[in-house]
Amino acid sequence: MKVLQLGKAFPPIKKLGGVEKVMEYFYYGLNEFGIHCDVLGVNDRSKSEIDNYSKEGLIFRESLLFKAKSTFFSISLIFRLWKIQNKYDIIHVHLPDPMALIALFITRPKSRVIIHWHSNILKQKYLYILVKFFESWLLKRSDLILCTTPKYAINNDVLKPFTAKISYVIIGLDVDNSNFNRELELKINSDYQDKKKVVYVGRFVYYKGIEYLIRAFTLVKSDCVLYLIGSGELEIKMKNLVNELGLDYKIVFLGEVNEKDKFTYIKSSNLLVLPSIYKTEAYGIVQIEAMAMGVPVLSTKIACSGVDWVNKDGESGITVLPENSFELAQAIDKVFLNPDFQVKISEGAKNRYASFFTKKNMINDLVIKYKGVLVN
Repeated sequence: MKVLQLGKAFPPIKKLGGVEKVMEYFYYGLNEFGIHCDVLGVNDRSKSEIDNYSKEGLIFRESLLFKAKSTFFSISLIFRLWKIQNKYDIIHVHLPDPMALIALFITRPKSRVIIHWHSNILKQKYLYILVKFFESWLLKRSDLILCTTPKYAINNDVLKPFTAKISYVIIGLDVDNSNFNRELELKINSDYQDKKKVVYVGRFVYYKGIEYLIRAFTLVKSDCVLYLIGSGELEIKMKNLVNELGLDYKIVFLGEVNEKDKFTYIKSSNLLVLPSIYKTEAYGIVQIEAMAMGVPVLSTKIACSGVDWVNKDGESGITVLPENSFELAQAIDKVFLNPDFQVKISEGAKNRYASFFTKKNMINDLVIKYKGVLVN
């Protein structure tokens, strides 16, 4: 069996999101499992390159023509897909990605096509008008549509006409216990040894709800510090908000950090917060990264999203209403002012990860789905 993952781009290109992380997990996991998996995406510069990070799988990075509305456009990606498409039994395309939709429409591959529906296009409404035709064509053409949780599959209006071919694969990962910065861990614990530590990891974009988390810290009674890891278009606005509210002493902007330092900050924290406000946040992989290390999660109950399916309220953390600083503050205090409850959800987070979100479980399930598509 040979599989091609088709999507926007592939790490280590900077400022990619959860979709590209999933492509990375699949690439390594499938090749380790013994299934040949290549990846096709767009480079972050006007140059085509081919990388190889495993024994078998290739990474095709096609020349960037231009970038618009977070979409990478590339003419060479279309030509590359046309050239290599018949080598694969399955083309696994990760959406939303307008460039991938256009490329598939033009090349019309004969392989089985699996759509991985990570989220709907919500904010870019004018862009969606342009790509909706291609999206509808591919939904009809596809052999299987995968979502990230059963909740997201059930509640998606765009996918309702295609329920007969919808399934899901729960995204999982492994955390390398050696992938921590011991020196940084000691510094974190030394700098804030008497304070509880809260961490946010993600982009500074509209759907992440960072403003509500910042405002919550005007109401939090617990003695704690908030680390904000990431960058994006709202970063300056959020820094100005922290200054206006006089919260500089308890909110720390860390910017972009490498993977090793990111995991060190999560491991050293007592609570991870994902305050997202729109269903563009369909899953929240960072929740699993925290749970794998026994760090409980505070996230939001977003309509038609799978975020609160990943983080089970009262078991692996707490879920609250989106766009609600008061509930965020109350939840933070509930964790830190009740030691027994904090221990309970910390243990629950690790147990839920082990039960549902390991890399082994994910790859085994994905291979079953692949085999089913080929048989049918």
